[in-house]
Amino acid sequence: MSSNHSQRAYRHIRKKLLEGSVAPGARLSYGTIGKEIGVSATPVREAVGQLASEGFVELVPQLGAVVRELTRDEAIELYELREALESFAAAQAAERISARQLSELTENLAASAALVKKVKQSGKEIADKATAKQFHALDLSFHMTIIEASRNRRMLKVVGDSHILTRVFQADRHEFTLAILKATQTEHAAIAKAIQAGDSAQSHEAMRQHIRNSLDLTLAEADGDNGDRWWTE
Repeated sequence: MSSNHSQRAYRHIRKKLLEGSVAPGARLSYGTIGKEIGVSATPVREAVGQLASEGFVELVPQLGAVVRELTRDEAIELYELREALESFAAAQAAERISARQLSELTENLAASAALVKKVKQSGKEIADKATAKQFHALDLSFHMTIIEASRNRRMLKVVGDSHILTRVFQADRHEFTLAILKATQTEHAAIAKAIQAGDSAQSHEAMRQHIRNSLDLTLAEADGDNGDRWWTE
């Protein structure tokens, strides 16, 4: 994937997957995606080939590129990977984080707290799509700042990919309820507090519990999805 157009297409599709704007099983139209960014179908096809090699999409005969679906066991494995890597990263961040990165975590928590307050004041139990999208972006940024603070560049790629996969497979299923927003905010605050205190052990444990809670929520939502629409075995 050498051309600038292919790289643009790759970043564009990857962003759409990360935002959760395309659901598992959805077909990717080369022409439509090309029009969105002003390129021909050829570089889009090249970008999709790269995404297929990374496990995000499948190339299906007679159908084309389709966003992958995840089995229940694969979801568990994915969260186990995140638990191992991100807990380690949090422990490393407690020792290596910069003042700039600490400031970013503080600003992130303030912004997410404002969104929680907004939903609470609305009197609704579920965030609207715009607020949910903002909260998700802050959630991702929080985690990636910690990975960056661990100063392990290889981990950035692996964890970034794992977040895309979890987001793709939650698309159109995971609702940002007020309870979930509050729990996420509280858990993020505990992680940030431990990192700011330079407590590696507590940072590791706080992140481990946070990701384990996320897995429990994911499985609960999946198991409650009538017709097994989420999981393919």
